[in-house]
Amino acid sequence: MKKVKLLAPIFLVFLAFSCATVEPKYRDGEAKSDFNYPENKEIEKSFYLLGDGGYSPPGGSSLGLIAFKTYLDSVNKDENYTIFLGDNIYPDGMPPKSSSEREAAEYRLDAQLDAIENYKGKVVVIPGNHDWYNEKLDGLERQKDYLKERFEDDLIWSPEIGCGLESIEVSENIQLIVIDSQWYLEDWDRNPRINDNCDQIKTREAMFLELESEIKKNQNKTVLLALHHPIYTNGVHGGQYTIDRHIYPSQKKIPLPILGSLATLIRTTGGVSIQDAQNNRYKSLANRLSTIAQGSERLIFASGHEHSLQYIEHDSVKQIVSGSGSKASYATLSNDGVFAYNGQGFAVLDIFKDGSSWISFYGNQDNKPKLLFQKEVLKTPVPFEFKDYPESFPGTKTTSIYKETETDKSPVHKTVWGERYRKLYGTDVTFKVADLDTLYGGLEVVREGGGHQTVSLRVKDSIGREYNIRRVRKDALRFLQNVAFKNQPVESKLENTVAENLLTDFYTAAHPYGFLAIPTLSKAAGVYHTNPQVFYLPKQKALGKYNSIHGDDIYMIVERPEEGWTGYESFGSPDHDIVSTADMIERLRRDEKYTLNESAYVRARIFDMLIGDWDRHQDQWRWAEIEDEEGKHHFEPIPRDRDQVFSNFDGAFFGTLRALTGFANQFAVYGDDITDVEWFNIAAMGLDRSLLQNKGKLTWIEQAEFIKNNVTDEDIEEAFSKLPEETRGETTQDLINNLKGRRNNIVDIAERYYDHLANLAIVTGTDKDDFVDIERLENGETRVTISRNKDGERAEKLSDKNYKYEETKEIWVYGLDDDDRISVKDNGPSKIFVRVIGGQNNDVYNIDGGKNLKIYDHKSLPNTIKKTGDARLRLTDNYEINTYDKDKKTFASGSILPEIGYNPDHGFNFGLEYVKSINKFKRNPFTSQHTFSGEVHSSTNGFALAYEAEFASIIGKYNLQLGANFASPQFSENFFGFGNETENFEEDLGLSYNRVGLSKYGVKAALVNKTPFGSFFGFTASFEGIEVQDEEGRFISEDFTTTDPDFFERKYFAGLDAMYRYESYDDVLNPTRGMLFELNLGAKINTTDPGRQYGYFKPYMGFYNALTNNRKLVIKTRAEAHINIGKEYEFYQAAQLGADSGLRGYRLERYTGKSSFGTGADLRYSFNTVKTSFLPFQLGIYVGYDLGRVWVDSQNSDKWHDSYGGGIWINSADAIQGNFSLFAGEEGTRFQFGIGLKF
Repeated sequence: MKKVKLLAPIFLVFLAFSCATVEPKYRDGEAKSDFNYPENKEIEKSFYLLGDGGYSPPGGSSLGLIAFKTYLDSVNKDENYTIFLGDNIYPDGMPPKSSSEREAAEYRLDAQLDAIENYKGKVVVIPGNHDWYNEKLDGLERQKDYLKERFEDDLIWSPEIGCGLESIEVSENIQLIVIDSQWYLEDWDRNPRINDNCDQIKTREAMFLELESEIKKNQNKTVLLALHHPIYTNGVHGGQYTIDRHIYPSQKKIPLPILGSLATLIRTTGGVSIQDAQNNRYKSLANRLSTIAQGSERLIFASGHEHSLQYIEHDSVKQIVSGSGSKASYATLSNDGVFAYNGQGFAVLDIFKDGSSWISFYGNQDNKPKLLFQKEVLKTPVPFEFKDYPESFPGTKTTSIYKETETDKSPVHKTVWGERYRKLYGTDVTFKVADLDTLYGGLEVVREGGGHQTVSLRVKDSIGREYNIRRVRKDALRFLQNVAFKNQPVESKLENTVAENLLTDFYTAAHPYGFLAIPTLSKAAGVYHTNPQVFYLPKQKALGKYNSIHGDDIYMIVERPEEGWTGYESFGSPDHDIVSTADMIERLRRDEKYTLNESAYVRARIFDMLIGDWDRHQDQWRWAEIEDEEGKHHFEPIPRDRDQVFSNFDGAFFGTLRALTGFANQFAVYGDDITDVEWFNIAAMGLDRSLLQNKGKLTWIEQAEFIKNNVTDEDIEEAFSKLPEETRGETTQDLINNLKGRRNNIVDIAERYYDHLANLAIVTGTDKDDFVDIERLENGETRVTISRNKDGERAEKLSDKNYKYEETKEIWVYGLDDDDRISVKDNGPSKIFVRVIGGQNNDVYNIDGGKNLKIYDHKSLPNTIKKTGDARLRLTDNYEINTYDKDKKTFASGSILPEIGYNPDHGFNFGLEYVKSINKFKRNPFTSQHTFSGEVHSSTNGFALAYEAEFASIIGKYNLQLGANFASPQFSENFFGFGNETENFEEDLGLSYNRVGLSKYGVKAALVNKTPFGSFFGFTASFEGIEVQDEEGRFISEDFTTTDPDFFERKYFAGLDAMYRYESYDDVLNPTRGMLFELNLGAKINTTDPGRQYGYFKPYMGFYNALTNNRKLVIKTRAEAHINIGKEYEFYQAAQLGADSGLRGYRLERYTGKSSFGTGADLRYSFNTVKTSFLPFQLGIYVGYDLGRVWVDSQNSDKWHDSYGGGIWINSADAIQGNFSLFAGEEGTRFQFGIGLKF
């Protein structure tokens, strides 16, 4: 019976795996001979999709390639596309010509080229993980060169080697976006040249943002997104295996039935291979892509990687898997699968001229393509059904932004959340009505806009100039989806909830019409500007299909600064171009002929502070490009999007938050001064440091004085006269007075901001050969000069500035690309700390002196170190250190995590944790993190305090942790004596009888490494002092027998501990597939009695596995142990079993021994997310069974303890987590709960 109990959880997991089948699988049942493919419709483009084709047998071609060639020969059309989806050469990509494997690699690539020898269309080749395996980028270059020799201009290798994304226009109606998914999965520290040739995408986040932009740009097209790794899969990489893998876990077919099941279980649930969908890094890619795709109606994913053919529809995501060009492996229909086939073959995606698309999958039968499955992927877009919209409209419309129910708040709400501008949002205003057919000479809708919180359209006039039409009422749900929940779709779940309502009210802190005052103020300040107007936009025929979302509301219409607006006076009359921030920075890096008017930018930034515009990230700017007579190009700033001006975050909530945390100071009350200039400007600070390379404090003062002297009282009053008359009351007059006061204080505000900004200076060169000269001057200043290197001589100066120690404490100097020559001369004191980051290519260092200076460059790339002087040299391939990132954050952030819980031993538990993360130059993933926590137990009045600090990359990728803790004497544990059958006298003597007060304090130092792939390594040295409390009427004092005369004296212990942990879950809050493995080894010694020492070994393994296709029913299994080595340990260091250590139906620390073992299983069921007026909640129930025991050398017991019960878990939007449980054991039942918040 005992064995049955132990094997039951394992047996249940084993049953979770299904048997294999080699036939095609169809969600709708049996195979069909006719799939109703529309033969009569006209195809615009066909995409022939074949992946993992690089494993043809010697002397022949794979079955998949044979069928593929036959098919292509029969349908050859010049306008179509063949896409090879990666893994083009097995097993390890293209080796060098000198390699013995080269011939076989060429043959396997040639076999694929032979399949398309008669094909006349376009060919796109994507790299897969196996293509990266041969010397990373070098191997890809060799493969690309070989292909180019064969195909010349007819072949597209995509994306550019070492880059993440490329967008290819196929036609007016079709866009192909290619992602190198292995680029994302790679450890960039092992690829020092990665992203070197990528103009703007230098981070993974930048790739996602570019993808979002490309999808929005092409929202009216069918978008095919091709990448090697599928975001959804029901194949081997998705954790699906045949039953024989439990017997034969390796390819050598050696039977290992028990180990085979364990190995299969680990790979299925754990994602230990980065090539498996369950891996943390892989999941981060798939989750983000899936969330981005949810917002697109016409996006199709096509991938290889799995050696099977699959079609999956997950919510609105369409996933094609065609990875069996030369290999075959198992696939099933388990997770949203529509079709699966584990034989070799290929797929064809037909996109029709009516916008619909069909997928066809083919296998090989008698060396000919055999149709296996066809299905419509995207339907023909439904033409917008025009209603009887009026042909004409009234001249005006009176309405408000918010309804009365949204602005009528209680006195308590107003006290907590403030008055803001809520009244103005509910005020009826009379607006002109916008008829797009006549407005600005007639406007045509181009596409929907792409803001993270705004609902907008892009329109163009008759001469091609574009405007943004933006609804004044912001979209709270869109903000929550795009900013707060990037990795999971939540819009539908948060609709009509407290979160949406609070954010909708949050937006009333921005003046609804303040932007109308900005053109007049900008003109007075000499700052370029847009000219927004406000209209009521009714639903109308000109809106077309966008009537479903837009119209019948208040809209702001404003010019969109771009190329079509060259010559426009408000934008500085540029004669060459108007570009984005990213494009400007790319051009500044590219060539010295491009320069920025830094004085104009300083003035514009001071103007931001004048009008209280705190949201000035890089996308809030456009840049007028002006070419002079000498061919040099100068950039002038054009600020845009003035929807946050004059913000008023009053109320007790933000007032308290500003007092507690720094970040909340960006949400200020508009007044005559700025209290915290650092946090007010935090959104723009990175851009400020990136762009301002030459100008110092004098420029800031001059520009502030210009604004102070030129923005007159008359200008201010005229500007506010542009606001709707109905809103010009007491609030407007207060704004006028505050703006005048802030203007009078603007010089002081600008000086204070400069003082903070200048504390850290960032200097960049170009992507060409540069001279970087750093000179320590006699007066204590540091001069940094960057000049172009032309024929070994210093040419045009890019930047030249003297930094004063009184202003600047640290300088980061980035050489960027090409061969730079860095020289340092110490002609004076080296007060300012300087970091020099050489960047790519062979940089030459000549350091004379070099005190207080540190050099960073690549370890594995050539550099020339002529002289280092006193400088510290760190050669490292750390990508983040070596790469310039204009978006690198250099500020701190914090989070607060309160908790409340209950259990019979502690009573009510109250906990609070505050985590502060600080970001500077060196990060992993932060520069330092400080955690303060406290806990109180109501039943004993005991409390515990802890502090932990972690510092980044002290040794390689290992962070240093330092910690201290304290527990009061009343902070107790339980002790019932040693043994597996100790008695519990709770009914007679109460809960307190077995409580033991332990007064503790301790410190620790640890080296820890948390990898992005799910692993944690930790090595800890600790010292602690523990004193057992001698209390009358307690078991420890009355009935426990000890031979230690100093038992109740404080004892001191030194310890060493090593830990490895691996965890991976498909959903951290509600896992349906996942794994946790932990191994803890250590030893402790009593420092006052060194003969008393012992070691310990603590393994843990747990799994989650879904039992149903809808993944609602999940089995969770676990096994854990604690084994002490030696006998000289205290009772509180022994192995224990109890409510939080394996037996949920018993008291905490119920059984104590030298070793322990526990196992168990939970059957969990998740209900659908419930949408409430507060927040969306996901609720689940579970039933569980536990089994365990302890061992003691002096006792002989055969008893196993078990408990059973169930509970309810709940979570909400990553912010609230709760668990309620009731379990029973042989000593009674136990109820406990815990609820945690995060904000």
